[in-house]
Amino acid sequence: MTSIEFEKLPSEKKCKYVWNRCTFLATRYGHEQQRRFRINLYHNDKFFVEIWYNSKYAYIGDIVSFTDTKLLDPYLSDINVSAFQI
Repeated sequence: MTSIEFEKLPSEKKCKYVWNRCTFLATRYGHEQQRRFRINLYHNDKFFVEIWYNSKYAYIGDIVSFTDTKLLDPYLSDINVSAFQI
């Protein structure tokens, strides 16, 4: 599956795909408007996925895939990105 194909899936199938086929890499915390999110980063050898989760209200705010390693900047202190070739 490509990142483009992944983006076309409904949220439930995206979560199932990440759970079954991706490797957890790191967690960071972020804000969107007034809401705080725990953002988990995953990888599947083809693309990265961020799952934005708000624990206060128990919901997933967003599920985003990407291939641009520049978007990994918020995680650089926690993971070694040189191992990832996309």
